[in-house]
This record gives sequence, structure tokens and C-alpha cells, in this order.
Amino acid sequence: MKRIIRNGLLLCAFCAMLASVSSCQEKKEAAVAGDTPEVVAESVAVATGEELLIVAHVAVKPEFEAEVIEAFQAVVSETRKESGNISYNLYQDINDPLKFTFVEEWKSQDAIQSHSASEHFQTFAKAIDGKADLDVSTLKQTF
Repeated sequence: MKRIIRNGLLLCAFCAMLASVSSCQEKKEAAVAGDTPEVVAESVAVATGEELLIVAHVAVKPEFEAEVIEAFQAVVSETRKESGNISYNLYQDINDPLKFTFVEEWKSQDAIQSHSASEHFQTFAKAIDGKADLDVSTLKQTF
């Protein structure tokens, strides 16, 4: 178990390093292309401190699998178009194909409220009502 945790931490550190190198490379390429510092700065996303992460674990009841997966596809497609959405991904458990996890990143609480009120989300909520068990957490980055 310790080896798995250590390897996971090493992988996270490696990914963070790659992201940092990639960001620096993009800035360097932009500077070489003649972009001004202002243009380069605009292309780098800056956290506002209002961003929120939602992690929603969904256990689908076997008899509703096909229709719930169809509802998943529709909500993912439409939600990714929302201006307040940073990322919206759905993952399936490799050991239990009826367990799914949504990992959603939002610009603000207002963006989440707008999403929750959207027609496509309301349609989704009705489509899965009683067909899956949900466990939802809303998280704010600490540091």
C-alpha cells in the first residue's frame, strides 16, 4: 500500500512538473513569435479563488443502465458548452461498470447555480431520478 501511495505521489509530482514545463515552453514560443507580454499573460488561465470542484459518485441500478448512460452522454455534451464550466468529465469504475464519477470544475458558485437551473441539467436530473444512488461533494481548493 505504501508503494502505491508513493508511486501515486511521484506520478502527481511528475505531472505537475510537465505542466510547468509546458506552460514555460508556451510562453517562450509566444515570445519568440513576437507576442507582447500582455498577450502571453492573457493566454495563461489565472485562478480567481472562486473556482469550485464537484465530485459526484453515481451508482446506477442495473435495470436502468442503458437509459442512465444515455442521460450521462447528453448532460456531459451540453454542460461542456457552458461558459462557467472549466471541465466536466465522467469516469467509469474499472472494477464495477455500474459505478461512475463526475469530476466537474466550475468558475464560481454562480456558474454551478446556472448549470443546476439549465434545461439540460433539469432533463438529466429527471432522467436519472430513482435510477441511481448519488453521493455529491462540492470542494474548494485550500492551497
